[in-house]
Amino acid sequence: MKLPHKALRLFISASVVLLTSSFLIYELISSHKAMSAYMRYIIEKADSSFLYEKYQNQGIAAHLMRTFAVPARPVSAEQRDEICRAFGHVNSVYGLNLIRHNYSALSGTLQTPSNNCDAIVSDILLLPAFDRAVVVNRDQADYGKGLAASAQNFRYYLDLQHHYIYFSALINTHQFAMHHWTFLQQGLLGIHKADIDGLFTGHTALSSIYQDDRTELNVMSFLTPVYLEGKLKGMVMVDINKQNLQNIVYTHDRPQVWRYLDARLTDTHSDKTIIIHESENDLFPYVNYVRDLPGGLHVELSLDILYFFVSSWKIFVFFLLATALLLNMVRLHFRLYHNVTQENISDAMTGLYNRKILTPTLEQRLQRLVKSGTPVTFIAIDLDKLKTINDTLGHQEGDLAITLLAQAIEASIRKSDYAIRLGGDEFCVILVDATPEMASQLPARIASHLITTAPEKHLRFSSGSYTMQPEDTLHDAYKASDEQLYFNKQQNQLRSC
Repeated sequence: MKLPHKALRLFISASVVLLTSSFLIYELISSHKAMSAYMRYIIEKADSSFLYEKYQNQGIAAHLMRTFAVPARPVSAEQRDEICRAFGHVNSVYGLNLIRHNYSALSGTLQTPSNNCDAIVSDILLLPAFDRAVVVNRDQADYGKGLAASAQNFRYYLDLQHHYIYFSALINTHQFAMHHWTFLQQGLLGIHKADIDGLFTGHTALSSIYQDDRTELNVMSFLTPVYLEGKLKGMVMVDINKQNLQNIVYTHDRPQVWRYLDARLTDTHSDKTIIIHESENDLFPYVNYVRDLPGGLHVELSLDILYFFVSSWKIFVFFLLATALLLNMVRLHFRLYHNVTQENISDAMTGLYNRKILTPTLEQRLQRLVKSGTPVTFIAIDLDKLKTINDTLGHQEGDLAITLLAQAIEASIRKSDYAIRLGGDEFCVILVDATPEMASQLPARIASHLITTAPEKHLRFSSGSYTMQPEDTLHDAYKASDEQLYFNKQQNQLRSC
């Protein structure tokens, strides 16, 4: 294949790869945009879930405030005795249901640092309202908008007036006991009492991320104040832990995304982080989405590039197959073109060039060489006594004689020369940049090859040469060499007589 054809094939092959790669890149960009939108949806879902949880907290706090605001009935001696009999302690912690249920009116655990049962009897009688409010909010049909499974929500009421805490679920006090009753004054949760006092009634504050004493893991809390007669009495709180956040951002509709998703929540005030989920792989962040939420929260979602490979394997298979198929079509096209070109200018029987190579383009090229001082020699060759061979031995033997002569000619010239079968037993050799000695020795080299390859055939041929002149055409040069051939043949015949 000539250099321009090789360059054209290389250009077309590169274009095919560029085309199919552009399709792949387009799919990658489209997928990136779609996944960025999906990451935005996840964060918006988290923000909506936080808002819904605030709404729940506010509903419970409002119900508790209304309960506390109702004038209390006098506590009977029986009620006081029942509560105080159930009032127990674990080490320095006092309360109800500390390890197991021993006071059936409350479903959760109450803890207090004081052993004075009488001081909080009135509140204890009202706390079932907290249980009912939690259950009502939990059983709402649209509960799924909140922090997911109810069993994982840790909701409780912290009374600042009487220093007790009531959990909506049973807590084993051996495993966890409330000791930091001054956490608001010391800002242990990243929030101070002044922040709560400054809230409007029913509004909810969000704590900074802090380490929970119960689980020793990073959590944050929603705190909704409960007022009584205009003064802060306590707070309804719910902890937001890693499990809650996983339930929020878990990709239910795309489970495969979860395997390659990195999700973390950072508090911009405390710089503490809750690592929600870590990808099973850490190759390269394919989608990275960051957003700031109200309350000083910084959410970052990152999707590993392996997700695109795994989820888009059909696209990759199509890309590879399409690229391979198109490149193979290009290869076959150029091979076919090469074969057709060769067949067009090649002699079928001998494999030498045929007369179709004698084009104006070749003529102009040879004329330029002659004008530049490069010698171009035409040598006409004709097989002797072909008619006798055909008549006596048959045309098959005649064709063999022509083929043997052609092989001898091809073996005697250089790659830069042209060996042409004009038809029948007529040949023409064009020697480019050959010295007169090389041109004159060519017939002897051809005869030597014939003797070597077919000594029993006794094949002979005649030849005539002509050196092309600047104004000569191909026809002129060949005609002159052919005339010299017939002259030499006649001379040979006369000598043989």
